[in-house]
Amino acid sequence: MRKPQERSAPYWSALGCVLSVVAALLFQAAPTRLIEGITIMPTWPLMVIFLWSGLRPYFMPPIAVFAIGITQDLLTGAPMGIWALSYLVSISVFRFRGEDGMPRDLPPIVLRFGGTLLLAQAIAFSAGFFALGEMPHLQPLIIETIASILMFPMLAFLAVRRRRGSRSGFIGG
Repeated sequence: MRKPQERSAPYWSALGCVLSVVAALLFQAAPTRLIEGITIMPTWPLMVIFLWSGLRPYFMPPIAVFAIGITQDLLTGAPMGIWALSYLVSISVFRFRGEDGMPRDLPPIVLRFGGTLLLAQAIAFSAGFFALGEMPHLQPLIIETIASILMFPMLAFLAVRRRRGSRSGFIGG
């Protein structure tokens, strides 16, 4: 049986992808100190990259993932290329493949994102160690990982719910 053809143009989905990436980068760069000296911020760009690479893979080619990572490095003051490398490798390893792409069930999506997140954080920590020449602070990465694990299921639920309702994608499809 043939897959149903998309009836609407992908322009709204493309606009949604661009807007969600920009919002994720701005949220990531925003200072959010709830406790003095501790920044609590999930890895929004990785969440957006992960969801869009599963829903509409042609919106997240490697050059877009690289550009998002470099932009995050510029906005957050991280050593150049740390997040770009981290995102490229982790998304390449854990990207959904096959005809159907991302499944419509939440648990496999959340588990795969967990693997993506842990690999991305490990790469960022290792690359930061080599770039700085000293041991980076582990506490911010741990807090960022926990915050991301807690926030991602909500975003994934919205994406899966939207996908079930309209077969064409995350936003505007």
